[in-house]
Formats: sequence, C-alpha cells, structure tokens
Amino acid sequence: MIKKIKTYIANFINSDKDAPLIAGLLSGLYPLLYFYSSYFFSKNSLEQFITFFLLFVGVSVLVFTISYFLFNKITFLKKYKKHLLFVLIIVVIASFLSEIIYFKLMKKALVLIYILAFLLSFKFYKSYKKLLVVVALMCVFPFGKNVISLYDSFKPLDWQEQPDAIENVVLTKTPNIYLIQPDGYVSKEVLSQAPYNAESEMYNWLETEGFKIYPNFRSNYPATLTSNASLFSMKQHYFGEDTFPSLEMLNARDVISGQNPVISILDKNDYSTYLVVENEYFQHNKSDQKYDFRNISLKEIPLFSHGENMKEDVSEDVKEMMKIDAPNPKFFFIERLMPHHVILYDDIVDVETEREWYLNRVEEANSWLKSTVNHISVQDPEAIVIILADHGGMVGIDNYKEKYANTNIENMNSIFSVLLAIKWNGNLVGDEDAKLKTNVNLFRVLFSVLSEDKTYLNNLEEDGSYNLDNGNGFYYSVHQAIQSNGDYNLKKGAN
Repeated sequence: MIKKIKTYIANFINSDKDAPLIAGLLSGLYPLLYFYSSYFFSKNSLEQFITFFLLFVGVSVLVFTISYFLFNKITFLKKYKKHLLFVLIIVVIASFLSEIIYFKLMKKALVLIYILAFLLSFKFYKSYKKLLVVVALMCVFPFGKNVISLYDSFKPLDWQEQPDAIENVVLTKTPNIYLIQPDGYVSKEVLSQAPYNAESEMYNWLETEGFKIYPNFRSNYPATLTSNASLFSMKQHYFGEDTFPSLEMLNARDVISGQNPVISILDKNDYSTYLVVENEYFQHNKSDQKYDFRNISLKEIPLFSHGENMKEDVSEDVKEMMKIDAPNPKFFFIERLMPHHVILYDDIVDVETEREWYLNRVEEANSWLKSTVNHISVQDPEAIVIILADHGGMVGIDNYKEKYANTNIENMNSIFSVLLAIKWNGNLVGDEDAKLKTNVNLFRVLFSVLSEDKTYLNNLEEDGSYNLDNGNGFYYSVHQAIQSNGDYNLKKGAN
C-alpha cells in the first residue's frame, strides 16, 4: 500500500502535465479542514458547511482554473504557468488562513508573503507539485480530527436523561421567570478575599430588593458553554462524551439554544420562552432554535463570526420583548458579558491590572443589573427573578495553563465561584432550596418549588465542580476539582 502511494506521488511529481485543478482543490481543502478542525462545534450546521466549502474549495478552484486558462492563452505569459501555480498555492492558502485565524486579512503580512512567493517562484517554480504534496500531507491531521468530531456530533445526548419523571412535571404555580446571567460574576465571599480583595454594595442592594443570596455558590464547570449545558440539562455531563474533551464542548450550543429538558418542561407547561443575549456566541453554529422569541436571528449572524462579532443592547431588547403580548407565562434567559473574566491569553497584562479591569466591569455590571431588575419589578412585580453567573471572574490566573492546573485554592475559587440571588416573590414557602449549592441543580429545585412536589429533590445531581487537565501536553482529561461537599482536589504543587 505504502509502495503504491510512493509510486503515485513520484509519477505525479515527475509528470510534465500541469495540475491546476488539483492545485486549486488542495489549496482550498487545507484551509477548509484547518478551519473545521478549530471551529467544528461552532460551525457544524449543514448550511454553514456548504457555504464554507464553496467559499474555500469552490473559490480556490475557480481562481486557479481561470488564472491558468488566461496564462495558457496569452502568449507572453504561457512560459510562466508553473510560476503562477507556485505563487497561487502560497497566496491562496495564506489569504484563507489569515481570515480563519485572525478573522480578517492581515494586509501587511500578506503583502510580504505575496512578494516572497513571487521571488521564490523564479527558482522553485518547477517544484510546485512537491509543494502540493506537502499541502496534501498537511491535510491529514485536520482531516482526522474532523472525522472524530463528526463521529462525536452524532452521539445521542444520553447524559441528559433524567433519573425520574421530572420532564413531565406539572407546575401548579406558573409565575413569569427571568434568569439573568452576568457572565463571570463571583460570590460575595470570594470577592472579599484574595486575589479580588474588594467589596460591592450590590449584594446588600439585592437583599433590600427581596432577593435571597446563596453564600459560597459555585458553578460545576469553568466555562460558559459547559456551565450552561449542565444548568439547562439539570445534569452533570463531565464535558460530554467528546473523544477529546475541551471547553468547546460537543453540542453545547444546541443544548443551550433549547435542546434541553428545561425548555421542554416549560413548553409542556405552556410557557413562552425568550432568549435575550449580547452577542451570537450561543447561536453561531446556527443550530435549531427552541426558544419562541430571540433578539438575534440566525440570519443576522456573520459568516465568519467567532461568537462575539455582534453587540446587542440587552437592556433595550429585554424591554421590547417584555412588551410582546402573550397570554402564556413567560421565561426569559438574559445573558450579558458583564463583568466577564480576565484575559487568559495575554501574558503582557499583569494580574493587578486585570484585577482593576475586572472590578471596574463589576461596577458596570451592577448598574446594568439594577436597571434590569428595577424595570422587571415595575413591569412584572410578581415574577421570579434569578441572577446566576456562569463561572467566576478568574482574577489571579495568568493563562490557560494555570487555569487547568488547580494547584491553588484562591485560583479554584476564582474559577468556580458564582453569584446566585433569587427573588422568589412568595413562591418558596418551604426548604426546597436547602441543598442548593451549584448551578446544575437550580432548575430541579425551581421546578420542585413550582410543582409543590418535593419528590423531585430526591434526585439532585452531585455538586462536584470539574475542570480539564492538560498534564501530558497533548490530551485534555477531565478531573474533579471540587468535591460535592466543597473539599478541594488540589494537585501537586498546591499551596
């Protein structure tokens, strides 16, 4: 087999016949495979694949075919056909990769690459087929990775299966429900400790507004997608069933966009559902949307969206959607990147600077939360209002490697600590929330309260918090960072 492949490659390289079609195909195929190896789970709709295939492969083949045809027809250019193919291979791949990696054309860098390719062509133009062989070999790794991702994407979401009949729960109380998610907002206890060392009057304000604040509350996962996937599924997923676990969790966006038991339960109880978000992060794989109303339609999402291209006015969108005349009770999921988390890929910025940035963002988040809560209180005074962050602010953490290390209690708190405050408005009359410690059990407790049926509390999920470990430098494994009882599983080097 290997011998046959070697013979085929040698025959291809030594052939006098030019291969503009193969050159165009490979020059578009490698960027396509690279693109999907990096963004498979955020761009995995059939519509997106067809679009990107035509963009990368189709355009590349067209460019090579037309250019080669013109050079072959124009007499004084004919002798430069191989030069053309050599240059186009480099130019097309470099241009596509620039758009993929940086979401824009890096003009200065590309101009230098174009000039270099042009100059090199005068010496190496006869080797353009060898260059194509190198490109073909470069396709092997991203192709394999995409095959695995494609296989994973067809796995059923078995981890969502509930241990009881809660998906058929009948709610005897049906108040409007507002779940407000300030991204990366930590609990009062952690904010007052190192490395935050700060105070916020927000917690006291919430209490005066009738909110119950849950102390030392934490998320089960360290990132928005993984945290919300477990939240809306009422189940631990342990990073799903990915062959290679990552924060870009398998089918997480599909789950958050409505393919989950929570939205199913609300639908069965005649709730109308509303998704109000700041950007397209939850939707940019353009999966089927189960929410009845959304402030961002799939048609609005840019082709090369990386999830944060759009900037919606969440406050105004909430007000407009609250005006929608619907006889059904309403459920709102409102999310905004405030205060967000510190930048983990910029080693230039020191921890203290990031801490100050985060605390300034906390003040901005407080203003937004107060404004939103006040509007809901006036327009919908009987509603249940839940303020729940997805993960911590990660102040004190320098980079992603440190985020996964879990050797420091302060850092672990910074990753997993979250704000939970609920304005029950008289709907909580018992102790159904007594064991509420992490995000994963929020909706099970809520549905127990609204159905007035405590038996659903018999199947609370375990409250462990989970992270990834890249100890071997290649493969991320899943490990429990914090136990259900709150004890820390510190790794070597802990302090």
